[in-house]
Amino acid sequence: NRQKLADETADARKELEDAREKLADLKEPETYVLGRDKNIGYACFESDSDIVEGISNVFPIFFFLVAALVCITTMTRMVEEQRTQIGILKALGYSEGTIMGKYLFYSGSAAVLGCGIGFLLGSYIFPVVIWSAYRIMYRLGDIRIILDWKLGLISLIVSILCSMGTTIATCRYELTSVAAELMRPKAPKSGKRIILERIPFLWNRMKFLRKVSARNIFRYKQRFYMMVFGIGGCTALLLTGFGIKDSIKSITYNQFDEIQINDMSVVFNDPWYEMDNSDFEEIMAENAERYTLVFEESTDLTKGDKSKSLTLVIPEKAEDISSFLNLHTTRDVPIAFPGKGEVVLTEKLADKCGAGIGDMVTLQDDDMNTLELKVSGISENYVYNYAYISPETWMEQIGSAPEYKSAYINVKEEKDVHSVSAAVMNCDGVASVTVNADMKVRFSSMMKSLDYVVLLIIGCAGSLAFIVLYNLTNINITERLREIATIKVLGFYRRETASYVFRENLVLTGIGAGVGLIMGRYLHQFVMYNIDIDMIAFDVHIAPLSVLYSIVLTFVFAGIVDWAMNKKLDGINMAESMKSVE
Repeated sequence: NRQKLADETADARKELEDAREKLADLKEPETYVLGRDKNIGYACFESDSDIVEGISNVFPIFFFLVAALVCITTMTRMVEEQRTQIGILKALGYSEGTIMGKYLFYSGSAAVLGCGIGFLLGSYIFPVVIWSAYRIMYRLGDIRIILDWKLGLISLIVSILCSMGTTIATCRYELTSVAAELMRPKAPKSGKRIILERIPFLWNRMKFLRKVSARNIFRYKQRFYMMVFGIGGCTALLLTGFGIKDSIKSITYNQFDEIQINDMSVVFNDPWYEMDNSDFEEIMAENAERYTLVFEESTDLTKGDKSKSLTLVIPEKAEDISSFLNLHTTRDVPIAFPGKGEVVLTEKLADKCGAGIGDMVTLQDDDMNTLELKVSGISENYVYNYAYISPETWMEQIGSAPEYKSAYINVKEEKDVHSVSAAVMNCDGVASVTVNADMKVRFSSMMKSLDYVVLLIIGCAGSLAFIVLYNLTNINITERLREIATIKVLGFYRRETASYVFRENLVLTGIGAGVGLIMGRYLHQFVMYNIDIDMIAFDVHIAPLSVLYSIVLTFVFAGIVDWAMNKKLDGINMAESMKSVE
């Protein structure tokens, strides 16, 4: 037994010595500490959140402006409608402050109540809808609602200023008149010749009722401007909502079908010329149309006091890179690969650092290697930031050849990309494989989740458009009760009466939609400018179909309002409406 123990101990010691020798031969591993911002899921979710934040910083301002227009219109109309009652109260001895207080209480209570309801509903409904949209793509926990009381207070102050401020201005104007004058109706404004009358070729060929409509449109200037800017604001919101969707959804196609035209990229554990690459080359010979070695490294670009992180790309053979990368400007003008001492930067990177063609920039990596380069081109790019230089530039300024630890691959047409990817991943020395088709799907899913947010914006803009149109149309009919009653007494049929009234609405809707398209174009650019994400650039544009949708939806809302107000026209009592005010 002692001999057996001694033999087994000797064998065990030999195994330990062999193991120690193997450990001694192993290379010391490289250790990477990556923050959560390097995780693709976290980075994508952060980008999504930044987009929503950018939209939320701009859209409420425009919503407030349109809502303020509704408040101003409503309160102005209300005070003017009760002009006679104000005169009676003034004649009975009530002070101006007491009379004004009655209307201030109404407008103030409406503002407080509406703001309170809107604050609570908006704080719960909108976050839940947006969170639910993102849960389609991300695994998220339960949402925790946080009420922003500071934002609620700001909203309340703005609402009160809009409603009560308008009431004060209107009441003060009315209270300057004496009681006897207030108890009589306002004298109608004197008619004036309109522009169309100065164009005999058009005016003489217009039918009588169309001339009346044209006169009414331009005669009531306050209603004209409120209608045009109210409808224009709604069209602008719709156009901006559709434009955001257009600008976001196109970046996936632009990046992975037009710029990064390789099928997959591979990262190796060791530099290419220091590893056994026979397995990889065998798979490439069978499955790949072509491949090229690439040096990729995280680097910082500095110009003046501005600095930005990017990925530096150096192909082994610059003349072959056009098969894997399509470098071009935003106007599709091809960009030559940079020569010695030159660099091509992606558009957003250059914009953020203030670098232009001909400027000198500095690149520095984690090993403190520094490159002084001249910008020779600025290429179109939408996902991540890149800088491209030639291997000769690296050799000249660093003094050694780049260590190629990556490769771009184009797979043969008859081969399945994912099957080839799996085979490459099984090769010795391969650290990771990224298939561009998978990246395309990932970013498409990320952008698709934003569709729900954009649809929410479009829905809110449409609702606001409906409210503005309904409010202004109601005021229009109320102001012209006696006129409408008169034409009904004259024998106008139901459809003719509706056509007489709503023809003006349709013309004003058309003018408002035209103004809204101009406003929407600039609002869309302003919103997209405020959506600032480091890893993503947007293709800022509005598709022609979106313009058409915005115009059609505006007219659809106008048509719904006209249909709803038809009942009010039918309910006008001709005898009551035509009685003298006295």
